[in-house]
Amino acid sequence: MAQDKTAFVLWADRFDETLAALFVAELRKAGLRVKLVSLAGQPSSGAYGLTLVPDLTLEQALPLAQNAGCVVIPCGASGLKRLKNDPRVQEFLSQTHKAHATFIVSQSGVADLESCVWSLQSGPDLVVYSGGEDAMDAVRRVVG
Repeated sequence: MAQDKTAFVLWADRFDETLAALFVAELRKAGLRVKLVSLAGQPSSGAYGLTLVPDLTLEQALPLAQNAGCVVIPCGASGLKRLKNDPRVQEFLSQTHKAHATFIVSQSGVADLESCVWSLQSGPDLVVYSGGEDAMDAVRRVVG
């Protein structure tokens, strides 16, 4: 990912805070600009009860979407299903897709990501992880 691009990590209730923290920390450690984006507009508690404070709301991130280098969605299929019903998220994903962002998503969420707003066969890079250890490999693929 180019240094002048932004990595967005989407954050909402019941997302996996372990993975969100891992992605944010490792991407920032690599010297990349990373923004944790709240879908709810406020701090939200993750799947294990830890509350993360986002850098931006989704409304604040929308104008920055054209500069996306990657978008991380740290949740499984149930979290992605909730995203499908939010037109703001669909707009954000569509804009980041047009910016040729790389998408990092769990194996269980790939089908739901595909159906959000586009067919993954139409272009963006897709990095899929299946769990914690695999998530580290996903970060390395994006950074390296």
